[in-house]
Amino acid sequence: MADEPPIIAKLIVMDTAPLITLAAAQSLDYLTYPNAPVYIPDAVLHEATINSAALGAQPIAEWVEANSEAVGGLVHVITTTTYANFLILKDLNPAHHQRDLGEAAALEAIRDGISLAANERAVLVTEDRRAVSGVLVLPADQERIIPITTRDLLLGLEAAGRINSADAVYAQALAVGRAASTSEVLPALDQQARDAVTRLLRQRPSNPSNGS
Repeated sequence: MADEPPIIAKLIVMDTAPLITLAAAQSLDYLTYPNAPVYIPDAVLHEATINSAALGAQPIAEWVEANSEAVGGLVHVITTTTYANFLILKDLNPAHHQRDLGEAAALEAIRDGISLAANERAVLVTEDRRAVSGVLVLPADQERIIPITTRDLLLGLEAAGRINSADAVYAQALAVGRAASTSEVLPALDQQARDAVTRLLRQRPSNPSNGS
């Protein structure tokens, strides 16, 4: 509705899958379409870009730099102790590898690195099964931390008239070799959570050129 007050929210990309899918489809800017800051844990960004030859790696790195808070953009990289400790061990032993590094950093980020005001929500964009099922979110935070999938994001933007077609994004990603998950979780959430996400995705971006 036109008279609805804007919803105060942060968009948090919990894992690499949404970034890679959107990068493959040349659609990373869709994350900035809502007028909300976008947060990416440092280790998630590391995993998405460490192999510069991997699908989406270079576009993701360039997009984060071009849209970072340092240049007045909406994208924030969350610094985590998890990733800092990984770098220390990596410096001591270049062969060091930490399983689930991005997940651990993302968990730290949502529990300790993201400060929410009393009336603020965090919307997690993720393909992590435990995140979308609410397992990674503390019970006390479940009313304010809402997990959605990449497809939920795209379908919401389509329904709001912000993009032409969610399916077109998947087709474009598939054309370059990205067979992305098309799972949805939003329809199974409670009405309050669905309404909050719908309102967020209807909001116009700070830069009108990002809308359609």
